[in-house]
Amino acid sequence: MTNATSPRPALAAFDPVGWHYIEQLSQRTSEATGLTRDLLQAKLEQALSELTARFDAAQLSGLPAAEPTAALPSPLAQLLQEMTRATGEAQPIKPNAWRAESPRIQQFRKQLGQISVQKQVSHAMAQAPQNAGPINSHMLVLRSLGLMREASPDYLGRFMVYLDTLLCLDAPNASKPHTPKKRTATRSEP
Repeated sequence: MTNATSPRPALAAFDPVGWHYIEQLSQRTSEATGLTRDLLQAKLEQALSELTARFDAAQLSGLPAAEPTAALPSPLAQLLQEMTRATGEAQPIKPNAWRAESPRIQQFRKQLGQISVQKQVSHAMAQAPQNAGPINSHMLVLRSLGLMREASPDYLGRFMVYLDTLLCLDAPNASKPHTPKKRTATRSEP
């Protein structure tokens, strides 16, 4: 077994990510058993030999073995540097940055939502059945909406958003045609 966890500072400095991969693979190999261990061992030996070959090739070409990552930054590091330069300084993104909008825009959104809810309730009231009795379910719902509009318009707005969400979720089921189950006729013989 190749001892991949022995300290090889030159390899670790040459390719820190590759070296970390080898260390993790070595740890998994030591924890595995049977065929899994054999497969991981082969992978570990291949990864270690590839890293060593790249390290030896870098030494032969005259590149400093201890600092190739400093000489050639990774594409991700380059992108991060460019993004930092473009924005001035790296600023942490606030989790609720999208909510930090102008108070006027917030007020406009609120008023627009209230108008939309009022239109929906008015439209529903206009479609009320004409000769419905006092316990007709449609009329009971409309009366409840009317009372909610008077008592708590904010709650009515939240309630309508909830109902719209439920209707959107139910829309795929509504488009499927309902086929009643066929009854199997059982005859009793005389």
